[in-house]
Amino acid sequence: MELKTIINSFEIEGEIESIQQLNIGLINTNYLVVCSQKKYVFQQINTTIFKNVSTIMENIVMVNEHLKNTNYNYESLTLISTKSKENLFFDANKNPWRCFAFIENKNYTFSELNNTIMTEYGKAIGHFHACLANYDTAKITNTIDNFHNTLKYFNVLEDLISNSSGKQKNEVEESFAFIQQFEDRFQKINQLIDAEKIPLRVCHNDTKIDNILFDSNSEKVKSIIDLDTIMSNTIIYDFGDAIRTSCNTTSENDCDINNINFNLDFYKSFTTGYLKESKDFICKEEKNWLAFAPILVTLEQAIRFFTDYLNGSIYYKTDYPNQNLDRGLNQIALAKKMMINEKEMENYIQSLSQS
Repeated sequence: MELKTIINSFEIEGEIESIQQLNIGLINTNYLVVCSQKKYVFQQINTTIFKNVSTIMENIVMVNEHLKNTNYNYESLTLISTKSKENLFFDANKNPWRCFAFIENKNYTFSELNNTIMTEYGKAIGHFHACLANYDTAKITNTIDNFHNTLKYFNVLEDLISNSSGKQKNEVEESFAFIQQFEDRFQKINQLIDAEKIPLRVCHNDTKIDNILFDSNSEKVKSIIDLDTIMSNTIIYDFGDAIRTSCNTTSENDCDINNINFNLDFYKSFTTGYLKESKDFICKEEKNWLAFAPILVTLEQAIRFFTDYLNGSIYYKTDYPNQNLDRGLNQIALAKKMMINEKEMENYIQSLSQS
C-alpha cells in the first residue's frame, strides 16, 4: 500500500507537501509528513517488538488524559484519529500505523548539552513521575513481560552464552564476566520490589534524552514523547536511563571507547532538578538507589545489546553486522566510568536530602 494512501486514511489537515523518513529510534519506522496546514509524525509500529499494539494505544490514551487533567507543565501528545475514528490504521500487510501532531522542537547534541539543560531535563522527568505518582497501576497493562527486569535479562544472556560457541561467544565473555559482579545487586532490587519496599509506579520506561523535546527558543523542556513503554515499574529505571543517555560524552553508537566518559556535573544537575520535582512522593528506598541507577541501566542495556548480537540482531536496528556488539562494549565502558563516581553520586544525593 502506498504511503500516501496510509497518510490520507487519517484526519490530516491540508494537502501533503512532503514526506521525510526520520532516522530516529531503534524500533519503529517514523516519517515527518508536512501538509499545507500542519505537520505530522507517522509511525509504523514494529509488531515484532510490540505485539499488543491496541493495548499500547489504550495505555497512551489513559495516561495522556490523566496528564491533561493534572497540573502537567508540558505539552501532551496529540493523537490523530483515522477517518473511521480509530487510533490505528492497518495496511494491506496488517502493519499498524498511527499519527501524532508534530511538536516543533529542538533536540540537543552531546556537545550542546549544559548544566541548565540537564536541570530542566531532570525537572521534567521528576514532574512526569509526580503527576503519575498516585495513578492506579492496575489500570495500566504491562505490554512487555519483564521489561527493565535486569536480573531476567542477565539470566537470559547467561544461558545464551553457556549454549553458544565460537567467535561470538568469545567476544562477549569478558564483558559478561565484568557484569557478573553486580548480580547480587540485581537480585536485591527485585527482592525490594517483591517486598513492596520499592513501590511500583506508572513509569515511562524509555526516558532517553532523544525522547525529550526542548523549546526551540529556550533551554526549557517542551514535551516528553514516545509513551509506548508506559507500564508499572520502579522510577529507578527511568532515572537511570535518563542519566545513561545524557551523561555519556558520546553516543551509544560510537565504537571508539576512548571517546566515552561520564559527566558527573550533568548527573548532579539532572538530580537537582529531579529531586526538586519528586520530593513530595519519592520514598527513602527509591532515593537510596539513585546513585546506582545509572550503572544498573547501563549494564542492562549492555546485556540487551549482547543478547541481541548473539541472537542475530533481531531486536535493534543495525547498520553493520557487529553493531550490537560495539554498542554493548560502549555501554560497558560507560558503566566503568560511572563506577568511579558512584560514591560521589551517593554523597551528592545525601547532600540534597539534607538541604
